[in-house]
Amino acid sequence: MKVLFAMDIMDGKCVRLVRGDFSRVTVYSEDPVSKIKEMIEGGARDFHIIDLDGARTGQVVHREIIKNIREKVTDYMEVGGGIRREEDIKLYSDLSIDGIIVGTAALEDDGFFQSLSKFKNIILGLDLYEGRPMVRGWKTAINRDIGEILEASAHIGIMAILCTSITRDGMLTGPDYESMKRLSEMTRIPLIASGGVTSIEDVKALKDMGVWGVILGKAVYEGLIRIEEAVKYAD
Repeated sequence: MKVLFAMDIMDGKCVRLVRGDFSRVTVYSEDPVSKIKEMIEGGARDFHIIDLDGARTGQVVHREIIKNIREKVTDYMEVGGGIRREEDIKLYSDLSIDGIIVGTAALEDDGFFQSLSKFKNIILGLDLYEGRPMVRGWKTAINRDIGEILEASAHIGIMAILCTSITRDGMLTGPDYESMKRLSEMTRIPLIASGGVTSIEDVKALKDMGVWGVILGKAVYEGLIRIEEAVKYAD
């Protein structure tokens, strides 16, 4: 299992939101690149980086910061936020990003979704609120069946599904185990669990469930999970 240390970037800073609410922001560092360096020195290897301003505006905003982070991260790194065009995917592929997270554009535009079959490093962001897929920075529900989305993803060759429980994100209330179990029964595509991971017991439980990756965010920044403890569960 990949233990993915999360960093959300907004206004050039390392932040965390509560349930994706842009008005409920905690700044953890004014210098994201230095924070990544600090986390690597603490033992972190794999990272999940989100351009929050990109997610909000629909355009890549923090390419330069992400490029500088890539130069520090020698292991796996995935990036999301505002990636809604093929040129955005190529831009990040040129930075040797291992996983490129696409959500809104893929779920709203079937032609674009189908075109992703030409890439081998696409992660589909499946952000769920009360069982419904959400798009546009988690603000808009989309009327699509999850089973059909997963089936299409398998046909297209999506590398992994990033499943985020919006109601648990930033809440430190534990992961949505029920949804992860249901999704794992619906698809053989590797799953990444995101939202609510609070303790090292959550990390262990998700590994036991067989998820491909787990996102660690607020719990690490708040000191509830220590990096050196979490990486023991990484493959």
